[in-house]
Amino acid sequence: MLILGIGNLRAQDNGGAPLTWAGFATQGSATVGYRFDDLKGYLPMFQELSDLNHGFRLMDFNMFGEAAKGANPFADDYSLSVAGLGGEPFEVGQLTVKKDHLYDFRANWRQSYFYSNPNDNVVLPIAPLVGVTTGLTDNHAWGTVRKLGSADLTLHATNNLRFNFDFYHTTDSGPTFTTQALDFFDSPSYWGTFARANPFYLYAPVEDDANRFSGGIDYTLRSWTFHYNIGYQTFTENVNFSNVSSPELSIDPVASSTKEPITNLSQSEYRKLTTPISELAFTGKPLPKFEWRGGYTFYRYQGPATFNQSYNGTAPNSTGALAPYTVSQSARDAVTEPDNILFQTFSYQVKDWWQIIADYRYSRFTMNSVGNFNSLQSIVTNPTSATPTTLTTPASGTTNYVWRDGLSDFDFSMLFTPIPSLTLRPGIRLMKADVEAVENGVTQPGITLATKTAWPELSFSYRPAKIFSVRGDVHAFDNGSSYTAITPHTEISGHVITRFQPIKKVTLQDDLNLTNDKLIDSSFQDNTHSNAVTLSYAFDDRYSVFAGFTYDSMFAAGNIMYARGTAPLNDFLRDQEADRVMQAGIEARPNKYFGVQLTGNFDRSTGDGQISGEPPAYGPLTWPLVTGTVYVNFPKAGRLSVDLQRTYYIEQIITANNFQANLLTLRWTRDF
Repeated sequence: MLILGIGNLRAQDNGGAPLTWAGFATQGSATVGYRFDDLKGYLPMFQELSDLNHGFRLMDFNMFGEAAKGANPFADDYSLSVAGLGGEPFEVGQLTVKKDHLYDFRANWRQSYFYSNPNDNVVLPIAPLVGVTTGLTDNHAWGTVRKLGSADLTLHATNNLRFNFDFYHTTDSGPTFTTQALDFFDSPSYWGTFARANPFYLYAPVEDDANRFSGGIDYTLRSWTFHYNIGYQTFTENVNFSNVSSPELSIDPVASSTKEPITNLSQSEYRKLTTPISELAFTGKPLPKFEWRGGYTFYRYQGPATFNQSYNGTAPNSTGALAPYTVSQSARDAVTEPDNILFQTFSYQVKDWWQIIADYRYSRFTMNSVGNFNSLQSIVTNPTSATPTTLTTPASGTTNYVWRDGLSDFDFSMLFTPIPSLTLRPGIRLMKADVEAVENGVTQPGITLATKTAWPELSFSYRPAKIFSVRGDVHAFDNGSSYTAITPHTEISGHVITRFQPIKKVTLQDDLNLTNDKLIDSSFQDNTHSNAVTLSYAFDDRYSVFAGFTYDSMFAAGNIMYARGTAPLNDFLRDQEADRVMQAGIEARPNKYFGVQLTGNFDRSTGDGQISGEPPAYGPLTWPLVTGTVYVNFPKAGRLSVDLQRTYYIEQIITANNFQANLLTLRWTRDF
């Protein structure tokens, strides 16, 4: 209704009196435009990084209205905002309507596009691998769209009593491409070597949706506020897999993969989970200096899961000879997942400059899964014989898996303000995680573990003068045990932000992050360091400039092991990277009718990731982007803006991903 009424509005000069529409004093603005693009090179990489394609767009639309006090019996004010409609990577919209002391309504909508399709048909410098002509890339790609919608209504029964009603809907859909090694329930040991060496490229479109309905009550009694929410939540997911071509070879570039193709593959996966929602929270002050906050949340997910798969092709049999085969398998599962979360927070103001804060949270997640599995393998035992024989091996079984995950998290800290310019918050965090896995009544020792963690930390803020401030935190944790080969045993981390403003026109800010992780058992090491510095200078209200430089470095290394199949592969994995980002910009507004903006980024990444003995597939890259805008204000008519963007992307190893683009956007903005 609001959008249809726009045609009745009359354009006004900037700063003019608001329009009167349907009893509301209304004002707003709208921006429409058209983008032209000139692209050369690999288009999917441009879509992944930018996705600013050509076409007509509603860049943004904003409308706000306010009724005179008591003039409208249904609403006192409203607002409508939308942006990016017509094919932008991120499209959003929001509508709010409010009547004081009666109700508040808000509806939100968001749509996001995600692309990734690096070029896998490339020839890489992999001479050390004899007989290989192409390199091994990940062969993963997707082009999905995610939609999120919500509506929230609050009814004010009295000043102290409110009722809340909420609805959330989320979907995720689109084509994806992935790889999968073909294995099956109760497969023989010799099959593991084939499965490990032959991941196949598959088409797997996804489709899932989630819905949440809830209603609640808020009640305030003196210094206490109580909130309770009850509702229902669902999640449904469908994924279907199929081979892209027939016959299809493995993505593994070694010569043996050309002899072991698949002919057809069909796979479907489905699951649906539903749960009731129960959420309780409260805040209160038993004493003037003592505040107590707490709550309890309960979910109980349950629902079915199904799996069906069949495929055929050529693979080694038990003697190592290549032979035709067929495999089919299915599974039916019933899942129950009760979740309990309890939290309590206490704070006590000892002195004006001293506060004690204690927080405790306990989470208990349990998953009980009962699955029925069936598989059937048929493979030729003597493929070279005049009378080949087919061996059929059926298998079936029932598995009852129970996961119990309990986490106790206690955080104790004290807040000191000895002087107005200094704030210190020392504290310690203690965590205890208990993970237990039980299969058919037997505890699995390899994935059952109790971990205790101590996490001392210190945060601070210091502003001795208006021109200088520094704030940050430092912490170190020590895990008593590590659940995975890349779960750090120790970590030391720090974050410091420094701001210096010697005069009103000049601002210098530095942001430093340091993190060092280590796990000796698997030789795992992870060091991440980054520093960003930004300098801005405003000559006056009409002219300003800024410049910045960011440096990131990352190093990770550790042992890896593939246990499935004969002769497990043990190796050393290393990933090292350094990123440098230079930024600069200028804005000039000589008068109220004309303005110019120019900004630019230059990104340079170096380093590589590889397994020892194999050359890297990914390495240094360069990606600059420059955007210039010129706008002119026409009295009573609006603003015309012209955006010109220039960018190119260069990878040093996989040059097939490179592209260059010129984008021209014309925008018209009209206020009303």
